[in-house]
Amino acid sequence: MVSTTMFFNPGAPIMKSKDLVSWKICNYVYDVLADGDVQNLKNGKNDYGHGQWASSLRYHNGTYYVFFGSYGTGKSYIYKTNDIEHGTWTKNELNGMYHDASLFFDDDGRNYLIYGAGGTIRVKELNSEMTGFKEGGADKELFSTGLDGLSGEGAHIQKIGDYYYIFLIAWPSNSGRIELCYRSKDILGNYEGRTILDSEGAAQGGIIDTPDGKWYGLVFKDHGAVGRVPVLVPVTWQNDWPIMGINGKVPATVEINGSYNGTFLVTDDDFSYDSNKLALEWQWNHNPDNTAWSVTERKGYLRLRNKSLATNILDAKNTLTQRTEGPFCSSIIKLDASNMKAGDYAGLSAFQYKYGNVGVYIADDGSKKIYMAENGIASSGGEISESYNKIIEEVDMTGNEIYLKVDFKFNDVNEGNISYNIDKANFYYSYDGSNWINIGNELSMSYDLKLFTGYRSAIYSYATKTIGGYADIDFFDYERAEWNQPEEIKPNSLGWYFSNGFENDTEDWTGRGTANVASSANTGYVGNNSLFVSGRTSSWNGAQKALSDRVFKPGNEYSFSVNVKFDSEKITDKFFMKLEYSDADGKKQYASIAEGIAVKGEWMQLSNPNFKIPLDAEDMYLYIETYDSNNNFYIDEAIGAVGGTGILGAGVQKFILGDINFDGVVDAYDMILARQGCLSSFDSTLAQAAADVDQNGVYDKADLVLIQDFILGRIKEFPVA
Repeated sequence: MVSTTMFFNPGAPIMKSKDLVSWKICNYVYDVLADGDVQNLKNGKNDYGHGQWASSLRYHNGTYYVFFGSYGTGKSYIYKTNDIEHGTWTKNELNGMYHDASLFFDDDGRNYLIYGAGGTIRVKELNSEMTGFKEGGADKELFSTGLDGLSGEGAHIQKIGDYYYIFLIAWPSNSGRIELCYRSKDILGNYEGRTILDSEGAAQGGIIDTPDGKWYGLVFKDHGAVGRVPVLVPVTWQNDWPIMGINGKVPATVEINGSYNGTFLVTDDDFSYDSNKLALEWQWNHNPDNTAWSVTERKGYLRLRNKSLATNILDAKNTLTQRTEGPFCSSIIKLDASNMKAGDYAGLSAFQYKYGNVGVYIADDGSKKIYMAENGIASSGGEISESYNKIIEEVDMTGNEIYLKVDFKFNDVNEGNISYNIDKANFYYSYDGSNWINIGNELSMSYDLKLFTGYRSAIYSYATKTIGGYADIDFFDYERAEWNQPEEIKPNSLGWYFSNGFENDTEDWTGRGTANVASSANTGYVGNNSLFVSGRTSSWNGAQKALSDRVFKPGNEYSFSVNVKFDSEKITDKFFMKLEYSDADGKKQYASIAEGIAVKGEWMQLSNPNFKIPLDAEDMYLYIETYDSNNNFYIDEAIGAVGGTGILGAGVQKFILGDINFDGVVDAYDMILARQGCLSSFDSTLAQAAADVDQNGVYDKADLVLIQDFILGRIKEFPVA
C-alpha cells in the first residue's frame, strides 16, 4: 500500500501486509520531492495541504511504479524501483498536475493514466518507457458522472475478467460520500456506472482478491481529528459488479483467517542510533535542514539546532512528527533545555493548523518557563500566514530537564459501538516522569483542510530572536489504547507458546524450496503422526514455520525444541534448527539455534532453551534442514517456549563421533578399534560412521590420526573435512 503524506518528508510511505490488517512501513518513495521555497518553509511560503497527493502504486514486469501529482510544484511524477522494500526510486517529472490519477498497464502492452475531478474522468496514454506521455497516444474524456457536489474523483482502475473497472468517490447533494464503479469492455469505449457502497462516508479506493478467493475493498473514512483511516470492506460479485459491504454497509468487524499482529505505524524511540538515519515511523514537517539535527552528536539524544527564526511551530523548520491513532493515545518526551537561548521554544505538539503545544521557552532574562500554547488565529479561521503562538498558561521551571506529555482522545470503542469526534487533547509536565501536572486548556482538535492531515505528535525547537541555541530530546515514548486488539498469545502452564504434534495437519508448517510437508501416520515421536518432509533437492530444502514478532520478540531469549528422524540409506545425518530473518537493512540472515547428528531410524532432539533472537530481526522463520543431504525426514513435537524452559524430547543421540564402542567416551579402546578398522573392517556400519570423525563419508588414515590427536589432547574437537 502507498499512502498520501503531503508535506511530510520522507514522503509516500510504502507499507506491507500479509493479511490486509497488519500493516508495517517498509520504505518511502522519496526523501525530498522538490527544493523550492514552499517545500522549505522559506520566505513566508509553505506546502500545507499540497505536497504529494493521491499516489497510485502498480507492479509491472519486475518494476514497481508510483504516480502522483503535487499542487505545490504544479507537476506530476512517475517513480520506479525494482526493490520496493529497500531500494531507491528513480524519478520522472511531468508538467501539469493530474488530479487523483491511477496508473494502468493493459495486457496489450499499452500504458495509461486515468485521472480527473468534477465528475469528469479522462484517459491519457503513457509511453512504453514510462517516462512521459505517448506522442499521438490516446487522450480523451471517458465519461462524466452528471452528479453535483463532489461529483466524482479519486479514480482507481483495474481490469478483472472482461471488464475495465474504474472506482470513484462522490459526495452529491443530500447524500453522504459514496463509492461509484464504472465499467466497460473497452478501456477507451463506453462506460456504465452504479453506486457500489453507501455507508457512513466510507469511499475512495480499489478492490483486492486474496489467494483463498476472497475479495475486499480498501477505502478510507474520515474520523475527525485523527484524520482519514483505511477501512477494509468485504466484496461480493453480482452480475459482474463488485458490491462492497454486508447488506450495503461496512461491517464493524471482519473475520481474518489465522492470527494477526495488528498495525503499528507509531513507535517509541530512545534515539540510540549509530548514524543519522531515523526509524521509518518518523517524518519531518516540510523539508528538513539536515545540518540542524542529529542523533549522534549526543549519544541517545535527538538534538534540534535552531539555525533559522520562526514565529510559531507552523513556520518552524525541523519539526519531527509521528502519526496519532484512535481511539486514544499518549506521547511523552524528556527535554533537556540546558542549551536553549532567550526567545527559544521547544517541546511536544498536538500538531495541526489548530495546534496545541506543551514545552519550554526562555525569557529575555534567561529564566525558563513551562508553557501550553495554541494557534491564536485558528479559532477565527484565519490564514496559516496569520498564525501566532498564543500562550494559555505558563509556570516557572526549575532545573534544566522536564518531561512533557500530550494525551489524545479521538473516539470511544465499546463492544463494536464507535463514538466519533470526541477529539480532545490535554497537556502535562512532570519533573520525575510519574507525577503529572495538567497545564493550559483542553484542546478541541479540528481536522482542518488548511493542512489536510490528521493530528500528529510533533517534537519541535525553534528560535524567535537569535539563532544558535538547541534542544536535546532524551526519548519519545508512545502508548495507545487498542482498537483492533490482536488476540494475546500467552504461554500455557508449561511455558509453551506453541506445540505442534501434526496429528491431523501441518499446523502452519510449510516446505522450503522444493520440499513438501504433510502429516504422516508412518511414525510419531509422541502420538501416531509426525510431519513428513519430502521432495528435497538440496540440503536447505526443509520445513519452516513463521514466527510472530508479537510473541517472539527480537532481543529476548526463547526455548525451542523439535525431534527429527530419518530412514534413508545413510547411517547418520546431521540436522540443523535455524532462524531465518531479515535484518535492519532488509538482508536475509541465518542464526543457528541447535544442531545434532541423528542415527538412521531413531528420533533425535534439536533443542536450545536459551536462544536469543537478534535485536533487528523481522520476518522470522524457524526451520529444519540437513548439513549436506537431501534425505526425506520426519519432525515431531515442535515447541517454542519461554526462555529457560526445559523441554523433554528424544534427547541428543548417544552416537558420538570417535566413540566406536558406544560407551559414551572417546578413549584408547576406541583407538584400538579404529586401528583394526583401518587394517581390516569394522563390526558394523554404525561403528564405521562413528570412526569417520571428519565426516567426509570415508574412513581413512586421516580419521585415525584425528582420533589419536583427540585422545592425546592435541585437539579438543574433530574438524569437519
